Amino acid sequence: MKNIKKLTIIMLKQWKLMVFGLFTMMIFAVLSGISVTMAVPLFDYVFGSKRVSDEIKTFAVFSEKFSYSLNGLFSHLSFSNLFDRNIYDSFLDSLKSILAVTDPYLLLMIISAGMIILIVLKNSFFYLNKITFASLRGRTVEHLRNILFRKYLDLSMSFYKDSKIGDLQVRLTSDVSIVSDLFIQSFFGSLRDFTLMLIYIFIALFISPKLFLYVIVVVPIFAFSISYIGGKIKKYSKRIQRTYSSLYSKMEEVFNGIKIVKSYSKEDHEMEKFAKENHNFYSSWLKSHLYQAVNVPLSEFNGTLTGVIVLLIGGKMVLDPGTGLSFGAFTAFLFAVFSILHPMKELTKYYTEIRRALVSLDRVFEILNKKANITESENAVEKKNFTDNLQIEKLSFKYENTTILKNINLGITKGEKIALVGVSGGGKTTLVNLIERFFDPNEGCIKIDGIDIRQIKLKDLHNLFGTVTQESVLFNETVENNIRYGSNKEITIEDVKKAAKIAYADEFIERLENGYQTMLSPRASNLSGGQKQRLCIARAVVGDPPILIFDEATSALDSEAEQNVQKAIEMATKDRTVIVIAHRLSTILNSDRIVVIDKGEISGIGRHDELLKTNGKYKMLYEIQFENNGTGK
Repeated sequence: MKNIKKLTIIMLKQWKLMVFGLFTMMIFAVLSGISVTMAVPLFDYVFGSKRVSDEIKTFAVFSEKFSYSLNGLFSHLSFSNLFDRNIYDSFLDSLKSILAVTDPYLLLMIISAGMIILIVLKNSFFYLNKITFASLRGRTVEHLRNILFRKYLDLSMSFYKDSKIGDLQVRLTSDVSIVSDLFIQSFFGSLRDFTLMLIYIFIALFISPKLFLYVIVVVPIFAFSISYIGGKIKKYSKRIQRTYSSLYSKMEEVFNGIKIVKSYSKEDHEMEKFAKENHNFYSSWLKSHLYQAVNVPLSEFNGTLTGVIVLLIGGKMVLDPGTGLSFGAFTAFLFAVFSILHPMKELTKYYTEIRRALVSLDRVFEILNKKANITESENAVEKKNFTDNLQIEKLSFKYENTTILKNINLGITKGEKIALVGVSGGGKTTLVNLIERFFDPNEGCIKIDGIDIRQIKLKDLHNLFGTVTQESVLFNETVENNIRYGSNKEITIEDVKKAAKIAYADEFIERLENGYQTMLSPRASNLSGGQKQRLCIARAVVGDPPILIFDEATSALDSEAEQNVQKAIEMATKDRTVIVIAHRLSTILNSDRIVVIDKGEISGIGRHDELLKTNGKYKMLYEIQFENNGTGK
């Protein structure tokens, strides 16, 4: 229910469309009800025996007398007596006296013209209602999808560490679409049909309350059946979305790793796993549709049963003169009751669709209700530059129940080049992620120029860093726009070219077919590994950040590409503070200081020559990489 309220708040942002839609819906329902009552004068006064004389022979006279009766109704009508039957009975008595003395052919023409006008007006308001609610639905979903995507962007890295990307995509696309197509559409559709039902019920009650009571005997049984079916549909809808997410995640995983799949001839293995997931989806989908299919015959049976009850009891009342139910009134009652059946049938369909949609609604708001672990302090300060030092004090970090870093103390002076080395899983990348505040430490703090980074505005903090990771992440955009991505400031094409030159990327960019306007393929597959990494370096330096971070930026490259990227790194790091995570020690031998991290702790800090003499872990790493390769010391 909370999620429905939140969705309603989002819809109310389009309140003008909602108000106009509700207005057109109400007019459509009223006109639909009026059209049913046209059966009374047709069968009682044109073809029936209630006509007394043919006194009124012209439309002008009929119009004058009808207007007089209508004015009498509105003059006595107010909010306090809106539902007072006596007022309407008085108007109907006046109207019946007019119909009883009207020429039958004139009355037939008036009824025929009235029906045409009613149908045109009713369908015009129906059309306006449909397009208004369609626009409301579309704008609400557009807004909801924007809110959800914004939430994805604001959630911290720990969220993505625990989430399947395929599932996030399903929530943003499929679940939001289901909320649109099944929930919002069904909600307003059911509101329209419920209003129609009320109008028809009011008419049926007005004509014969006794007969209507017989009709509603079958409704509770029908309602119970629909409630049971709705519960089953919601249950299997949850399974459908869950298996759909698994299916989507599996496809993404295989497509991203297709080279490995083919390298190890695992096509049959992956096909078997996919087929299993696909069959689970099919099973849930089939069971959901089996329950949905029951609605149609159940509605048909309910309609037939209701019709038989009305015909048997109502027919007997018409044949009995003492009941006061005329043939025309009975016909109008029949029209009203059978008109109730269609919206009732639609309501059962909407009910099952809403039950299905509630699953997707819950999945969407499960994300929207999450709180980001990394939030900006209310009193956050601006920090546009780096002037002195970066200090890490007594820092410890746990992920779930696993200790990653403990009691880290490290100072980095402006202009210093620091290298972090150690075996994989030692905590090097985690430390860098903490410095950039993708996570917050469990204990201790990180300060830039004496200010705790938790007190710095997030955008200002991130603007202090330029980061190049092991994986060359580039976007399906032009080369120029990929480089521009590295800065939130206004960047000229000259700035882009300067950054490319610093990264030694200008030489290959100028050889591309369209130069800086060349469109990169998905995952930049039209570039080599070294070229992609040099573009990432250009992106890192284009905003002129004071601190550069290289997270194993050359570990995935061959020797020739590594040399080119290493030259780019050396050029990019001039006169900047640099933090390098290195897998290959050959790339960091000239660092001002090398920090050895082992099992989440700092085991040594110093220059290369010093660590060879004083730190056994560093010496072991060095010997593994250099002496085993025959390069010697």
